[in-house]
Amino acid sequence: MSVVFDHGQGRIAARLTPWDERALGFVTAEVTALDIATVDQAGPLLAELEHWCAGQSVHYFFGRIDARSPVAKAALLQHGYQFVETSLTVSRSGLAHLPTVPRGMLPTLRPATAADIPELRRIAATDFAHGRFLEDPAIDPGRAANRTANWVEDLVTGGLAQVAESRGRTIGFHAERVHPEQRSAELLLTGATAPYAMLALPLWVTALESLAARDIQQCTTIVSAANTGILNLYARLGFHFNSTLFGFRKFI
Repeated sequence: MSVVFDHGQGRIAARLTPWDERALGFVTAEVTALDIATVDQAGPLLAELEHWCAGQSVHYFFGRIDARSPVAKAALLQHGYQFVETSLTVSRSGLAHLPTVPRGMLPTLRPATAADIPELRRIAATDFAHGRFLEDPAIDPGRAANRTANWVEDLVTGGLAQVAESRGRTIGFHAERVHPEQRSAELLLTGATAPYAMLALPLWVTALESLAARDIQQCTTIVSAANTGILNLYARLGFHFNSTLFGFRKFI
């Protein structure tokens, strides 16, 4: 369920997020758009939004705003929202000239199946430490980890996840959403399990080479600013850092 409040000079949109509720144990929602020119415009919009949240029994409300918007930041802080994480949008146009990796180190990718879910859930729950819920000190770490594991399972069920294998062993996974007509792809979630962390770069190279083989020319993703290891990896892979987003939340 989603909702939009538009006052002509200001607009806010939000939606319920039952996939988050499933792991966290309480009703959640997120802002999908916040367009205001002045701090005063935010008051009526946020009041309407919180009234809607109350009607939906929302307990936890989350969203991201452009870090370059002092008006949005001021409005949210004045209305009791707290900033809990920072993320970056990154992209790469053209998939040629990837880092050179010994071919023997490159893992293979195959579609994930239901039989892979337990191992992929384990990797997601134990080897991922970044994300909006994992970085929020108010969220139980076990529930936050379970939310990541649920996400991976949903990606498998949706046919968006691939298993990364090396010498017959599962070393991680890669999930993507491809838009063939735009020759673009969203990198949803990729990672190597801790014992095979040295294969992270080969895994990403394999994933990007696979996209290039399908004539995909651009890919995008969102990365936690706290995850310096992955930021360095994306820089090495030739990605550009496009914008900074501040994540905020409020318990209602």
